[in-house]
Amino acid sequence: MKRFHHKFTLPAILILLIVAIILLLAGIANMRNQTTLPPNGNASAIGVELNQDYGYVDLHELQANGISFVYLRSTQGRSYFDDDYLSYRDQVLGTKLAFGTVIAYSNESTPMQHYQYFLKKVGTDTGSLPIWIEPAIDNYDIAYIKQMAQFTGMLLRLNKRVIVDVAVRYKKYFPHDVQFITGGRKAPDKMQYSFWRYTNNGRVKSVKNLEDGVVMLTYNGTVTQYKEKYGQLTQ
Repeated sequence: MKRFHHKFTLPAILILLIVAIILLLAGIANMRNQTTLPPNGNASAIGVELNQDYGYVDLHELQANGISFVYLRSTQGRSYFDDDYLSYRDQVLGTKLAFGTVIAYSNESTPMQHYQYFLKKVGTDTGSLPIWIEPAIDNYDIAYIKQMAQFTGMLLRLNKRVIVDVAVRYKKYFPHDVQFITGGRKAPDKMQYSFWRYTNNGRVKSVKNLEDGVVMLTYNGTVTQYKEKYGQLTQ
């Protein structure tokens, strides 16, 4: 049976092992506390979607922790309006954050009803980012897409840029100037999608109420392109 020639060798090895495990666990914990970034790590600008479910969010803290833009949830159909939209919009004015407006398109309201209610509640101050239209339902048909496209055309006539959260294969139903956003863990084609919603369950470091469950997205282009279209980065 082999014996250690130095009585401190085994304890030293055990101590080093324990320290290594502690450092590994600390590293993992620290990673979990960091802001959720795109899997490819090549984001030009990071943004989050905010709504009344989060409660109060300090936008200056968002800005200080690397977020460059926010999307604010607004209306759905002809009767729903997010309680915190207006307060968030007011807060943005005191920051360097770019902002945009999210509309959930309902299958229970006509394009005109969506349009009239949106103008009544939001008006034309929708931010420098494109208005983001997303389906309010998971399963939809071509008739639904065509109605969404009709609504999109109404917004374009207000000289607004618009992105839609549907597959680019529906592009032929939308006006020519409409852009597209998509989700998934893999970065989408930059020629087809202007924005990438890379997680629906992210977090932002050191920002209260944004510890989990945050919809996060990135501009799917270069830093230069982002600056030209939407302003300076906050990092």
